[in-house]
Amino acid sequence: MAPEPPRRAWWMARRVLLAAIGIVLLTGAATYVTARNEVGKVVEALGQNKPVKVAQTVLAPASKGEPETLLLVGNDERRPPKTNPFGAVLPHSNEMLLVRIDPSEPTISMLSIPRELQVTFTAPNGAVITNRINSAYTYGFENGGGTSGGVKLMVQTLKHVLGIPVINHVFVTNFKKFERAVDEMGCVYMTVDKRYYHVNEPGGEQYFEINLQPGYQRLCGKQALEFVANRHESTSLIRDARDQRFLLETKAEYGPTLFESREKFEHILGKAMETDLHGEEGVLQLLELLVESAGKPVRQVPFHVTLLQSVDTATPEQISEAVRSFLNGTAPISARKVNQAVSAARPRRHAHRGVPGLSLTPTSGEALEHARSAAPNLPFPLEYPRAREAYASAEPDTLHLYDVRDQKRHLHPTYVIVIDRGGLGEYYDVQGSTWTDPPLLSHPSQTVRIGSRTYELFYAGEHIRTIAWREGNAAYWIENTLTNGIEPRAMLAVAEQTTPVISLAPVHARGASPTSPSSLKLPPRVSATTSSTAKLEAALGLLGLLAVGCLTVFVLLRQRELMRLREQVAQAMALEAQRRRR
Repeated sequence: MAPEPPRRAWWMARRVLLAAIGIVLLTGAATYVTARNEVGKVVEALGQNKPVKVAQTVLAPASKGEPETLLLVGNDERRPPKTNPFGAVLPHSNEMLLVRIDPSEPTISMLSIPRELQVTFTAPNGAVITNRINSAYTYGFENGGGTSGGVKLMVQTLKHVLGIPVINHVFVTNFKKFERAVDEMGCVYMTVDKRYYHVNEPGGEQYFEINLQPGYQRLCGKQALEFVANRHESTSLIRDARDQRFLLETKAEYGPTLFESREKFEHILGKAMETDLHGEEGVLQLLELLVESAGKPVRQVPFHVTLLQSVDTATPEQISEAVRSFLNGTAPISARKVNQAVSAARPRRHAHRGVPGLSLTPTSGEALEHARSAAPNLPFPLEYPRAREAYASAEPDTLHLYDVRDQKRHLHPTYVIVIDRGGLGEYYDVQGSTWTDPPLLSHPSQTVRIGSRTYELFYAGEHIRTIAWREGNAAYWIENTLTNGIEPRAMLAVAEQTTPVISLAPVHARGASPTSPSSLKLPPRVSATTSSTAKLEAALGLLGLLAVGCLTVFVLLRQRELMRLREQVAQAMALEAQRRRR
């Protein structure tokens, strides 16, 4: 038997290529099966509620890879309370939120429709109605067959009034389902921007009751519902921004663990939402789009209106501006804008304190004195802004000390300073806590160094939402208003001028004068001595290296021996073949 010919390179390459193709096909098949199985679970979860049946002329199916526009509707339908049998609330859309997911854009757009916007639409019975836009859901619900009728008229009205060409899918929930979903999800950590309190009294104003303290805290179902459903003492823009802030904090907290806990969230979503999305193909397309856009920031698009006594109005120019920004203006904060803000905030030699072009208001001595009296109640320094962006009509600062409990049930002393910017509902917050890694401060967008501090910046579209820094055993941060109304330069300037209210003076020896930097002399450098422990560690490290070297030599010798054995086996097989031929 002739010796085995050497194998050609192309033959080996072909085998490797075939093996790679086989692996890719098997992996692709397994991925496809897994994806189909996951889509089936989502479809099953969404099947917990009846589907919203709307014609394709109203909700248009999306093509694969194309942008999708989603409509989230909060139905404020309430049964009459026991104390008032005639106090039922008809179905109406308390919240209308449009979400635009475009794979070609760097951000996700989110636009809240002012619920009190006065519009004209045609009811299912042919009547022409001029009323608040959220009443379209009521007329469609009552005259067109429940949720599907309400959604149909609502979508038609939005497309007609706003000029939005396509809405692809709709998700509807109500107060009870929302409250239950937040509890089942595990609650949400977020900042309550100010003190909210209202209790309905007989003969007084009847609003949604609320009782929330300001500051970063864990909101469960009832508190979360109070926060997002409150419609008292604020503008339409502030109300909608409150809802958007809650959704953004939910995304920030649960987004990173969404895949690991997907079955839990699928079940919660399916139970809380009524939707038109029930087929596997539509679910698969939306899931692919969501996965592709999972890491993108969410941009809050403002919808400016004119506030009247009972309704809001908007000019065609205001509507066009909001829609154009929603569809096309998905741009993140520019690097140039941030660099200018950082450069302006950096202190300069021989320059007056402050930022050029900014008119910051000095903090009153009364506010600082109140903070100094409260500072000893905290186990860390209480830092207070020496200047802020505020106006003459602003309310006095509110300082609130409290404890916040983290995910492991540990309590952390915390304080919040609520600063009124001067407009209705325009509050921003300065906070400090021994909880140095809350969900709010996860995954900063950028880190900059200004003076002796390192600031973490968290963006929201073209704005800075939060600025954070850490000193000692505490974390400090400034959170923008609900509408992100403070520009980056002012945010950084306020952060740079936020300092402890009680200075920790250096302790000197009695009779000694403070040491100046020029007279400071460093002690001579002491030569390091090697301890017995260090010698033992070095010896063990050397033995480890020797062991690795010996093992390498042993493996090489074994390979050579195996090669000799293979040659001997091949020669024996050749001799055996020759004997059989004879």
